[in-house]
Amino acid sequence: MDALYFRVSTDRQTTQNQFQDLLQVAERDGSGRNWTQVRDLLSRSIVEEQTGPPGSTRTVYRVYPQIVEQLADLSIYVEQGRSSRKGARTRPHFQQLKKDAALRKFDRLLVWKVSRLGRDMREVISTVYELADIGVTVLPIKSQTGPITSAMGKLLWAIQACFAEMENEERAEAIKAGQARAIANGKKVGRPKVIFDRDAVVGLRDEEVLSWSEIAKKLGVSAGTARRVYKAARASEPGVSPNGTG
Repeated sequence: MDALYFRVSTDRQTTQNQFQDLLQVAERDGSGRNWTQVRDLLSRSIVEEQTGPPGSTRTVYRVYPQIVEQLADLSIYVEQGRSSRKGARTRPHFQQLKKDAALRKFDRLLVWKVSRLGRDMREVISTVYELADIGVTVLPIKSQTGPITSAMGKLLWAIQACFAEMENEERAEAIKAGQARAIANGKKVGRPKVIFDRDAVVGLRDEEVLSWSEIAKKLGVSAGTARRVYKAARASEPGVSPNGTG
């Protein structure tokens, strides 16, 4: 049977971005688990919250304790939070995972990337060896190195390859996954467009003869933005050059 381990290292990220990738593999394990129930529990396992003072709130993600406990009983472990120098000791479901592995409740562990198993290379290597010694194969879905088992002999090259991949791509993957989820939920992605009176730029420049910095201050934009808007407006006028001459 496959076990699934989901983890992110900050409360600004969400493990929801990892669910689908692992489920597509796990649903083929023939364990007979009720995957409809699993998907329902996972969909309710993360709580999205707004925190911070009015005007500068930010979105953070928390686990719903009762639901993640239910999932752990099914060998599906979800952890959401910050990395710590104390490492795995601060991750209770990771500790439960290792206990269940020792009891042979599963023989393969699916993770999004091998880096999810620890905050540094030493912790990851130790965990992979520990699991391999009791016959558990680690399968990082987003890695090109394939399953990591005791039969491979030396595991270090695989760990190093996975960590090189993590260092180069993890941040980009997290951003892309978050953007894709936001787009799927109908949210706008990217820097919001600045709203201001573009017609006023021409008047402030030509009639009041203000400098670009003065115009920018009045309209709440950058001097470069004011200059570009002015240039585009003048260029659109028949017989007028972009510099404002006829």
